[in-house]
Amino acid sequence: MKLNGKHVILSFVLFVFGYLIAVGYQHTSFFNDTEEITDEEWDRTFHYRQQLIDLEARNQTLQQDINDLRLDLMKMEENFSNEQQTLTEAVELKQTLQAYVGELNIEGEGIFLSLKDQNFVPSEENVNDYIVHDYHIQLVLNELYSAGAEAIAINGQRIYADSHVVCVGPVISVDGKSYPAPFEIEAIGNKDTLMNSLTLAQGVIDELVNDQIEVEYKQMNQIVMEHN
Repeated sequence: MKLNGKHVILSFVLFVFGYLIAVGYQHTSFFNDTEEITDEEWDRTFHYRQQLIDLEARNQTLQQDINDLRLDLMKMEENFSNEQQTLTEAVELKQTLQAYVGELNIEGEGIFLSLKDQNFVPSEENVNDYIVHDYHIQLVLNELYSAGAEAIAINGQRIYADSHVVCVGPVISVDGKSYPAPFEIEAIGNKDTLMNSLTLAQGVIDELVNDQIEVEYKQMNQIVMEHN
């Protein structure tokens, strides 16, 4: 068959059209495949992103819980510290009170006094006017307590608020225990204050001397009183 020019042109047009259709189909298939892959990746990315958001929210919650726990711990430590301080103060107060009431030993500075009967008694005088009586000792005790004495002992026996000092013949009875002269009195407290109080003009020491009592006294840097 003889082909003319029209047939050649028509054939060329059909070839080009077919080529364009094939290329267009391949191009369309490529973009469809690309869109499908992109959707899968987007879904996966969205899933991971959502997980990350959830983890960040959970992390913030845990961090807040940690901060709350730290705050509670700080409050507990503060309360414990206050309770510990209160307990320490209570123990110290208890020990101080126990020392004052004689349940524990007590020590500190203070003064020492010795009261003795007069050695020389004129024959025409009454001997009772030359010996130590309970009111002499009570006079000293009252003055010491007024001057701030923290603890007092007579011949080593602690004196308390309810103690009794009485004369029993030639001896002094302290809470039922008898002691002969000399009567040694120790007092714990500010030694200067105690001494100044006793040695005031026309004070306790002068009164004792006027009553013919032999008095010795001195300051002490350290006095230890054992509990009775």
